[in-house]
Amino acid sequence: METSKHCPNCKGPQQNFRPADDDEKKYLIDKKELSSADANGYWRCKGNEGKCLWIQPYFNQGNGFTLPKELFG
Repeated sequence: METSKHCPNCKGPQQNFRPADDDEKKYLIDKKELSSADANGYWRCKGNEGKCLWIQPYFNQGNGFTLPKELFG
């Protein structure tokens, strides 16, 4: 499942986003102290040939952030 959204890291046209994977959800729960339910609502940008590190809640880009490159890049 994918959706198109604006990515602040990629800029330009809308990018495809996918639901956060298990490792990304674990990071959100452990490091960002989100609940499992909240972590399940995050989507990651697939721009830059899948290398973009932007992740955000589906309906709230303002709560998004760039994942650490050393863990997810």
